[in-house]
Amino acid sequence: MHMANEKETVELENAAVVDEQVHANPEHLEDETTQDEEKSYAHLNKAELLEEAMQLSNETSFRKVDTTLRLLKQEMDRLNKEEREEALAKFKEANNGAEEGFEHKQDDTTKKFFQQYKSLKDKKAKYFDDIEKKKAQSAKLKHEALAQLKTLVESGQTDKAAFEKLKEIQAAWRGAGQLPPQQAEELSLSYKALLDQFYSQKNIANELLDLDRQRNLVAKLEICDKAEKLSEIININEAIATLNKLHEEYKAIGPVPKDAQEDVWKRFKTASDQVYERKRNTVEEVKKQQQENMRLKQELCIKIEQYATFSTEKIGEWNTKTQEILALQAEWEKIGAAPREVAKDINKQFWTNFKAFFAAKTRFFEQIDAARQENLKRKIALCEKAEALSESSDWDTTADELKKLQNAWKEVGPVPDKEKEAVYERFKKACDLFFDRKRNRKANQDVEFDANYAKKVAICETIEAMVAAKEADMKKLEEQHVAFMAIGFVPRKHMNTIQDRFAKAVDDFLTNVEMTPLEKEKLKFSFQMKIYEGTPNAVRKVKDKEQVLRRKMNNLENDIALWKNNLEFFSQSKTADRLRKEFGAKIEEATKEVESIKAQIKMLQQLM
Repeated sequence: MHMANEKETVELENAAVVDEQVHANPEHLEDETTQDEEKSYAHLNKAELLEEAMQLSNETSFRKVDTTLRLLKQEMDRLNKEEREEALAKFKEANNGAEEGFEHKQDDTTKKFFQQYKSLKDKKAKYFDDIEKKKAQSAKLKHEALAQLKTLVESGQTDKAAFEKLKEIQAAWRGAGQLPPQQAEELSLSYKALLDQFYSQKNIANELLDLDRQRNLVAKLEICDKAEKLSEIININEAIATLNKLHEEYKAIGPVPKDAQEDVWKRFKTASDQVYERKRNTVEEVKKQQQENMRLKQELCIKIEQYATFSTEKIGEWNTKTQEILALQAEWEKIGAAPREVAKDINKQFWTNFKAFFAAKTRFFEQIDAARQENLKRKIALCEKAEALSESSDWDTTADELKKLQNAWKEVGPVPDKEKEAVYERFKKACDLFFDRKRNRKANQDVEFDANYAKKVAICETIEAMVAAKEADMKKLEEQHVAFMAIGFVPRKHMNTIQDRFAKAVDDFLTNVEMTPLEKEKLKFSFQMKIYEGTPNAVRKVKDKEQVLRRKMNNLENDIALWKNNLEFFSQSKTADRLRKEFGAKIEEATKEVESIKAQIKMLQQLM
């Protein structure tokens, strides 16, 4: 009887080691044939990447979460890098190539994405941390059970109370949970050795031993019933998981009567083999399905090849082809996994062509966007020209210019949709402003001109008061001149008189200023040219002044010639020395005045 018990115990403990090795893997329930195909997210924007990440919250497979999250993060990092590079390029362009002071902040979508990223990583870490804690607790409980079993064995007791204690220890051992394979094997061997030692001790009452074995037989028969009912569980992975637990329970139960030992073990083994056979059949079915999946995916790879080289200049055709290729993508994603040995290559073939299409599409729309951006610049330039003309009072000329700008506007192509309305309204507003002013100008013009006339009269009065007060501060005169020139039109009947009055006031003021005659004349005519600028009076006054100067210069030159001729007769006069001195002084003074007049004439010619 002892040898039979020992044999059964060895078989159970060996099975326990195998079972604990299976359960040491936290993802042992996943189908071994599951394929982690890498899905492409290159066509998604940030909001769509965030949505994909949020959907992972309910995913139970950490392997799938890790794979998907890694791909999503790659695309998010790429988009952030592109945005940063674009922002840096614009910053450098605006700052003469300098990067100093550049700062690129994450947008809310990016922040939410990485919050979800961290949440999923924390969830995974907590999951495996809980597993380690459970393993540590299991190890603690099994060590406690071993210690109790060792104490029981060392006590030498084999009575009914000892057997009851043994049952408690066995229950504690079974309920302790799973451990890593190596640790489980070591503890199981110790547990087995102590059990063998307990059953081998002297003075074991045969009736109690037989009773215990009968109880063990009943327990093992109940486990056999449960194993046989596993055929009713449709999910094979669930059935395998339950069978593993039954094996653990079976091994934890002590020996059964020798005459029933072989039969009960065969019954349990037969039920287990049926479950394993279902597993093998399921794997074969999966392989068949994967072959069919491979065939379907190969057909899609052939269909998508034409899109990799697609090219057109029409936006509508790009949109049509986009819908078609997205439909192929939807078909692809409905198909399950292909065989592991071809999955990577076939996935690469499909997604390479998929990405090639969208890369070409991106380049096309980048060119469209560039052209529209250039059109936007042209229209903004037209807006600026129209705005510059909108306040003009040169009505006819400006109206013609604006009409030319309107024709130029029609010739410029489309701009980005988001800017279309705003830039049009800006241009229209500038044109409308001018033409509204043009229509309403006569109603307001007389009032405005009268007000301007009053302002100019006040300035003239101010300068005249300064002349009376012998003011000679050129800065004050310049301030009044700037103010006068800044005032707009006056009634036509007052135009000449107010200009003449202002010019006379300026001339009178300059008589108080200490400077050479040439400088004074130059300054006077500089002011006059500004005052009469744009009117026939300006040129006329300069020409009149030039004629006066030329007549004066001719008269002086004639006098000089006469005086020089008279000097030849002074030598016969008793008063020759005195006369030569007088005429010499006159000639010298007249010569200087001639030079001054020549300089003034030259200055006038420069002003014209």
